[in-house]
Amino acid sequence: MKKPSRKQAKARRPASPALSPRGTVPAEAADAGFARALTLHRAGRTAEAEAGYRAVLTADPDHANANNNLAVILRARGDWNEAIDCYRRAIARNATDPFVHSNHGCLLLDLGRAAEAEEALRTAIRLKPDYAEAHFNLANILRSRGDREAAKAAYGEALRLKPDMAAALCNLGDLHKGAVELARAVECFVAALKADPKSAEAWNNLGETLKEMGRIEEAIGVFQKGLEAHPTHALMHSNLLLALHYTPAVPPETIFKAHAVWAQRHADPLLPAGKRHANPRDPERRLRVGYVSPDFCAHSVAFFAEPLIREHDRGRFEVFCYHAATRSDVVTGRLKGVADGWRSLVGIDDARAAALIEQDGIDILVDLTGHTANNRLTLFARKPAPVQATWLGYPDTTGMRAIDWRFSDAVAEPPGEADRLSAERIVRLPHGFHSYRPPVDVAPPAEPPFRTNGHVTFGSFNNTSKVTGEVVRVWSEILKRVPNSRLIVKSAQMGDEETRRRYLNTFVKFGIDAGRIELLSRIDAADGHLRAYDRIDIGLDPFPYNGTTTTCEALWMGVPVVTVAGANHVARVGASLLTHCGLNELVASDEADYIATAVALAGDPDRMTTLRRTMRDRLNAAPLTDYTGFARSVEAAYRAMWRDWVAAAPQA
Repeated sequence: MKKPSRKQAKARRPASPALSPRGTVPAEAADAGFARALTLHRAGRTAEAEAGYRAVLTADPDHANANNNLAVILRARGDWNEAIDCYRRAIARNATDPFVHSNHGCLLLDLGRAAEAEEALRTAIRLKPDYAEAHFNLANILRSRGDREAAKAAYGEALRLKPDMAAALCNLGDLHKGAVELARAVECFVAALKADPKSAEAWNNLGETLKEMGRIEEAIGVFQKGLEAHPTHALMHSNLLLALHYTPAVPPETIFKAHAVWAQRHADPLLPAGKRHANPRDPERRLRVGYVSPDFCAHSVAFFAEPLIREHDRGRFEVFCYHAATRSDVVTGRLKGVADGWRSLVGIDDARAAALIEQDGIDILVDLTGHTANNRLTLFARKPAPVQATWLGYPDTTGMRAIDWRFSDAVAEPPGEADRLSAERIVRLPHGFHSYRPPVDVAPPAEPPFRTNGHVTFGSFNNTSKVTGEVVRVWSEILKRVPNSRLIVKSAQMGDEETRRRYLNTFVKFGIDAGRIELLSRIDAADGHLRAYDRIDIGLDPFPYNGTTTTCEALWMGVPVVTVAGANHVARVGASLLTHCGLNELVASDEADYIATAVALAGDPDRMTTLRRTMRDRLNAAPLTDYTGFARSVEAAYRAMWRDWVAAAPQA
C-alpha cells in the first residue's frame, strides 16, 4: 500500500561461481578424491561434495581447486568467513587462476568490500581477457557502487563474448529498469528468455517492468508463465499477488484464493508443528514489540511507521527494529536513535533471523511489508514470536496461518465479507490505521492555481501501475465535462519515452487533446516533489488500487482528493483517509458518482479555495497527525492481542 516508487523486489541473478574442474593446475587436482567430489557437486549433491572436498583438504590444506569449490558451497549458504579463508589458500597456491579470482571477488562483494572485489575481478580479466563471466561479475560490482555507465560497458563486453548470456542480459535489463529506460529493459528481458526460457530472473523482472509501465494484464500473464516453470519461486509469486490488485478484472474472492495458494506453497510448510514459546505469560507486563521492514529509510513506509515507533510508551513497550535492507540514510539514523534495539537482517537467512528474534524475546512481531519488495514473510512463517501481525506495507491479507492479526479500520474493511477474505484476524483501529509524518517541513499550500491559470487542473502523482486504461477512460470523461481543464500525471515511470507515448495515445483515444495532458517524471528533492502539488487544484485517486502516500501528500499540500469506495481494502484506502479527515463528501459510491463529484468540485471555485486554505489546519486536527493518540490505539490493540495469546497458550 505504501511502496510507490521502489515497488516490488527484483530477483537479480547472482554472480556466477566457477567450479575448478579436473585437469586444471596443479596436477594434484586430478586425484580420485577430488574427481568424485566434483562429480557430486555438479550433480547437486552438495553435502556429499563438501565432505569430499574436506577430505582432500585434510591431506592437502592448500589444494587450490578443492579450496575454490568448497568456498563456492560455503558462500551459497552464508559461511562467508570460512569461504574467504578457502579463497586465500587457493590464491596462495595458484595466483594465476582467473576463476578463483573471479569467485573471490564475488564473495568480497557479498561482504560489502567493493574496492577489493573490483580489484579481484580486474585481476581475473587481466589473466583471461575473454572470460565473459568475469566481465559480468565486474559489471555487478560497478552497478553496486552506482557507476551505471561503466556497468553497462562491462555487461556489453560480457555479451560481446557470450551473446546468449542470459544472466548478463537480465542484469543489463535491470540496470535499464533502474534508470527508467523501461522499453529497453523489456527488450533485454525478452532476449534473456530467448537465450534461457527457464530464467526465473528474466520472467520475474519482465513481469515487474510491464507492471511499472501500466501493462497490467501482460504482467500478470508473464508472472503466471514464469511460475509454471518455477512454482517454488516465492518472490515471483508475491509479485503476481500484488499485480492482481491493479485490475478490476480480478474479484476479491479470486485474489484471496491466490494468497491462500501462496501460503500453502511457500509459508505453511515452514510453520513449526506444536511450537511453544518461552515468553513469560504475564498479561500486563512490559512487552517487546519487533518491527520488520526493508524500508527504515527515506521511504513511504517510514513516513507512517516512524510516528508510531517514536511515540510508543516506553514504560509499557520495548521497541526493536529489524532492518531487512542495506539502504541507510537520515531517516534510518532517526529510527536507530529512538529504537530500544536495532538489528540488521542483511545476509542473515530466515532460520538464523528467527533464532535472533527468539533470543531477543520478542512478544509481538510486526511485518511492515506484506507481499512487496524485500519482504521476509518466510521468516514470519517460522513463527519466531508468539504473536505476529502485519500492518501498513500491503493492502491485503498475507494468506498465512503464521500471522495472527492484520491492522485496518471499519471504512477500509467493513465487518463481514472482509473477515472471510482474510487469513488473519482483522484489528479495526477506531480512528484509522494511518499516522502520517510529512517527509520534510514545507511551507503551507499556495493559492489554488485555477485563480492564475484561468482553468482547473486535476492531477495524480501515483505510480503508473495504478493508472490503468479504465482509470484513463474515467479521467478523460471528467476532462470532457470540465471545459478547458487540464490533467497532470506524475510518476517516475513517465521518464520512459514509450510509456509516456502510450499514455498520451490512450487519452487521445478517449477524445482528449494531448495538449491538455502533462506527464511529469520523478522529482528527486522531497520539497520539490511536494511543491509540485501547488500546480494542482483537485487530486484524482486511481482505482481499484488507491493511493495512500500520494493522498496524504496532496491533502497536506492543500489539494482535495476525490476517491471512489470500491469492494475491498485496496480500493477503499482513499475512503478511509478522507473519512478520518472529515472529507466524506469527496468519497464517491461508484464510477458515475466519482465523475460527478470531481466535476461538481471543479465548478465550485469558492469551495476549492476554502478547502485549499483550511486543509493544513484540518489535517493538524485529524487523527492522521495525532501521533500520540495513534500510538495509544495501536498499543491497546497489542495489549488485547497479548492477553488473547496468554489466555489461549498452553503452558510450556
